[in-house]
Amino acid sequence: MANIATTLSGVFTKPRALALLQYTTVRFRRKPRWLGTAKSKLFRVPERKKQIEEEIEELKRLHNNYRTQMKAVRNFLRDEVEAYKLVSRAGLVLQTPQQEEAEWQEALRRNEEWNRLTAAKREERLAAERAARKEYILERLVLKEQREMDKKEEVEAKVRVEKEQSKTFITRDTIDKAIELALVQPTSFNFALDREGSLHRSTEFSAKGKSHEN
Repeated sequence: MANIATTLSGVFTKPRALALLQYTTVRFRRKPRWLGTAKSKLFRVPERKKQIEEEIEELKRLHNNYRTQMKAVRNFLRDEVEAYKLVSRAGLVLQTPQQEEAEWQEALRRNEEWNRLTAAKREERLAAERAARKEYILERLVLKEQREMDKKEEVEAKVRVEKEQSKTFITRDTIDKAIELALVQPTSFNFALDREGSLHRSTEFSAKGKSHEN
């Protein structure tokens, strides 16, 4: 394949060479049907081979036996169908009006019995479904009530915490006291951390500085 591609590369362009390499021819083992008869065989009459007399007689015998057997089977089936029809018609004709009424009443009784059994099964199934549905709804209601109680307890706990924290809130009445306390006890957030994680306030730095000056 590589040698063919190399040979064609000097004659065709690359896309055309690749297209030719990908093209696959289909060779029929016999001539396709759509081409018709060849001109050389158009008027040729094939020679009919002659059969042996014994073979012809044997084929006739087998064919006659087959036809006889198939005819017998068809006649047997036809007679069976006709006999069945006669029996069915005779049974219908021999039925009296009282017998027809009795048969109809029996059919109605069976139908009512089937309806009663079906209704009983349906009621049992519906009762089981209603019980299961009721139990499911009760479980959902209990879970909902439990969630509401938990939520209420959580809210009440938050309210209690807020009430405790509200005692330290600065209001209009306590603002003067808070200002005085802030002046007396100043709070400084200026601190540093060392490598050991110790906290050092700004007051410590100022004290160390004064000691070095002395």
